[in-house]
Amino acid sequence: MHIVRIVAVVACVTVLGVLVMAAQGAAAPVPPAAFTCGVTVFTPCNQTAHFSDLSEELTPPAPSGATNCPAFVLNDFASLVATGNGIEHSIVNKAGDGWFTTTFTGTATITPFLDAGLTVPDPLVSPFTGHLTEWFGGSFNRSNTVFHSTFHFSGSDGNGNTLTVLDVSHANTTAANPLGPPHSFEILRCG
Repeated sequence: MHIVRIVAVVACVTVLGVLVMAAQGAAAPVPPAAFTCGVTVFTPCNQTAHFSDLSEELTPPAPSGATNCPAFVLNDFASLVATGNGIEHSIVNKAGDGWFTTTFTGTATITPFLDAGLTVPDPLVSPFTGHLTEWFGGSFNRSNTVFHSTFHFSGSDGNGNTLTVLDVSHANTTAANPLGPPHSFEILRCG
């Protein structure tokens, strides 16, 4: 009976030690404004930030490879404003290799504009409001870089017109050609 208790205590201490070591290596949560790991800091770091607001400027995608998209998706610039749940995480190790990812899901409004400065709204297209799920991630080391992203929006305008946009993109460099141009593709589908 005494040996069983000793084994149980040793097992508990071992599990506790593993949990403490894992917690020490966990990402330091920071406010979004203080998120610097892999952005401005490229020494060893490990950070996570949660955010609830997203604001982006969308540029026209390359029309080749677009499927079923209206002209304004292919030609207009757009502002995207969203509220929901977002998380970003980044790690840079001692060798200077890094990994990062950002995920967001929530309610978004996309407003089409005729100019890159977002000062002239497209008079023929009303803003669309709906659900957005977006993911961006990548990795880098001294020889290679990889970037991936997905963008999925499904919404409607005030007139009942619907818009669904799915965009998947990828770009990477290799050790044979680390400065590019990257190998890349983008798939854009609308509905």
